[in-house]
Amino acid sequence: MNGWNGLCNHISSLERVAVSFSGGFDSTVLLAAAVKALPDDHIAVFADVPMLSERQRRIAADVANEIGANIVTVRLGWDDVPDIRENTAERCYLCKKAIYSHVRGIASENGYSVCLDGENASDVSDERPGRRAASEFNILSPLKDLGIGREASRAMFNDLDLNVNVQKETCMATRFPSGTSFTDADLRMIEECEDVIRNISGVQQIRMRMSNGIANLFTSPDTIDLLTDNEDELRSILLKNGICDMNIDRKGYEG
Repeated sequence: MNGWNGLCNHISSLERVAVSFSGGFDSTVLLAAAVKALPDDHIAVFADVPMLSERQRRIAADVANEIGANIVTVRLGWDDVPDIRENTAERCYLCKKAIYSHVRGIASENGYSVCLDGENASDVSDERPGRRAASEFNILSPLKDLGIGREASRAMFNDLDLNVNVQKETCMATRFPSGTSFTDADLRMIEECEDVIRNISGVQQIRMRMSNGIANLFTSPDTIDLLTDNEDELRSILLKNGICDMNIDRKGYEG
């Protein structure tokens, strides 16, 4: 694996680590390397925030189990992420601040002083408010520090050959435009609709983003046909769930 040995050696040099684990591609690579490098001296902390879907929770648990990680799950409520439902431009920062605060707390309780996250070298060019929170809580990012970008990280992930169907998932709050507040019921409605879309179309990676009552569906370029082939049925189902109308993004997104 290109960069894998370097990543494992780097983590080994840290001696004891707590990994902020989300169940995504990058944090899975990081955690798998920690398991290999420090089998008895690592801990994974999964912060279960209200903006996650049940699908995301299930994938994270399955991944951690398959790679043999020592994992602790901490459940955060809406009171732990104050003002997050206002969906301001600070949303990601507020979320990460809450997550890293709890990661630090769990790490400290278990005797770990070094905390890691899965930010990769490609993320540096992106606008990521959560990076400020990582700095505030002294969270280290080995993938970024070693120059391991998104492509190399994905190659390492593929080499893990996991049996879990991991998809690139995002926080459910991203289904609403910045500045548009949401409720827990709003998130659960979208989660249920996305599950229906998967079941009908067969597409796995789906985002249903709301704007003025209209559902805009996004998937990767190679699976757009799965949506368009079932467009009429999907629209009918969504209208029955109180959606005003539905659009399918024809360009698709990478991820």
